[in-house]
Amino acid sequence: MIDELARELARVGIRGRRRKRILTEFADHLACDPEAELGEPRQLAAQFADELASDAARRTALGTFSALAVVAFAVGVPQVTLPTVPDIAGGRSMFLIGPATLAMVIGSQIAFAAGALAALRALRFGGPQEVGLIRRRVAVALGGGALTAIGSALYAVNFWSVVPSWWALLAVAGAGASAVPLAASALAYMWSSSITVSHKEAARGLSADLGPLARPWLVGAAAVGTMLVATSIFERSVVEGALRGSFEAILFLGCFLALRRPLALTR
Repeated sequence: MIDELARELARVGIRGRRRKRILTEFADHLACDPEAELGEPRQLAAQFADELASDAARRTALGTFSALAVVAFAVGVPQVTLPTVPDIAGGRSMFLIGPATLAMVIGSQIAFAAGALAALRALRFGGPQEVGLIRRRVAVALGGGALTAIGSALYAVNFWSVVPSWWALLAVAGAGASAVPLAASALAYMWSSSITVSHKEAARGLSADLGPLARPWLVGAAAVGTMLVATSIFERSVVEGALRGSFEAILFLGCFLALRRPLALTR
């Protein structure tokens, strides 16, 4: 019984101390009652895998959201404290500023959306069948966070000779500090993803996260409208607001089409 259970636990990804603890408990139980009916090893392993994977996925989702909050602070402070926005052509290379800016803009929005949705699904967890979805959302969120930090560092490097030295060092340090929470969340993600869940049913869609507000196009329109109004006010230019709003619309559409299935963005 114990040997077969050990093999089944390894098959579903439960190894190391977790497997040893389970086997020890079962061995103690059988020592007290050798005739005890504990169930089939394969079913027991699947049950343990579902429970461990569910708990790990929820913890990882909430931990990743917290990590992204740290990244947002570390990357956001330099952007807020930038004395003046340098001329786009005043940096090292025009080929560097484009990717750096896109990485920050696209990465930050993807990280926020995917991280928030992963945390919401963790809080409104519906069963082991949603573990796979939470894992996908966490992976996308971590990728977006890493992209944001890299973009911030590249931006500082591009304008190193233009901006104050203290600001360039602050931006690079902030991007470097972001690697710590991201790496910790990535390790937790890899640890939790090693367990195979037995439930293969499709996870619930966006309505399980946002309820009646689960309308992607409404969310996109709100994001575009906010960008248009905010930019028009801060830049004192309706034309600038329209340009930023148009860019936001294209960005939202592209991300929605690319990520709607992995993140279950449909109802």
